[in-house]
Amino acid sequence: MDGYPPSLPNKSIRIEPRETLRALNKLAEEQQQVLVLIAIEDLSYAEVAQVLGIPLGTAMSRLSRGRERLRRTLEGAS
Repeated sequence: MDGYPPSLPNKSIRIEPRETLRALNKLAEEQQQVLVLIAIEDLSYAEVAQVLGIPLGTAMSRLSRGRERLRRTLEGAS
């Protein structure tokens, strides 16, 4: 292993921005906040926890649950 994540399966997936926004809007508000701050604002986990006034573990948990729900929602939309 060279430190990089394993390759994703060779699937042709195209996700439209509108589908992503619809799926994001279906998430609980606290999951949306964490996802936006990490994925779009490019904050660290610690920065997100500080901005939202929550423990680091809570931020990480919300991110994990939000990503999983977003993935499942988008898979259902394809």
